[in-house]
Amino acid sequence: MVSKAFLSVETASASWSRLPHLKARLEKAAGVTLAHLPKHLQFPVSITLLLTTDASIRRLNHDFRGMDKPTNVLSFPQYEPASLRRLRGSKQTVELGDIALGYQYIVCEAKKDHKILINHVTHLFIHGLLHLFGYDHIHDPEAGKMEGLETKIMAALDLPDPYAPAQIMEPKRRRKAARKRSFVLPPKK
Repeated sequence: MVSKAFLSVETASASWSRLPHLKARLEKAAGVTLAHLPKHLQFPVSITLLLTTDASIRRLNHDFRGMDKPTNVLSFPQYEPASLRRLRGSKQTVELGDIALGYQYIVCEAKKDHKILINHVTHLFIHGLLHLFGYDHIHDPEAGKMEGLETKIMAALDLPDPYAPAQIMEPKRRRKAARKRSFVLPPKK
């Protein structure tokens, strides 16, 4: 049985429109994520995603985690990890929870780490989704398991390992590589 992920996206910042086809990309990422989960976690889910600003995610971080600073991703699960086992084999769509992504913080991270923005957003969405399924990275063994799963999911999407060090290229080589990735033909000579 292939589980389905229904993604409801609320955009609270026009900046997110700079990433065309984002919802389709994240819907695909959600489906691939579900396919990589253990069988007991494979059931139809509904997720609400808030694409917001640093100010908004800072308020959420303060109100729900007591941390008065912006962050990249926040997850708000509807179920405790132990409760998720009882949903095994559910045919009904389960409202799994909410995820919030903060635009400016993510852009700064991507620039600092030399990552392609859309790939970084995809990774953070997958990370947030795994939190909704009870995955965590507080303790080392759990962190390694979660990071390994994130890397497998990204690879299944033909995206780079989000935990690999960025390859920094000189500007001319970076432009050439970007042209190849975006399928733009080089100028005629």
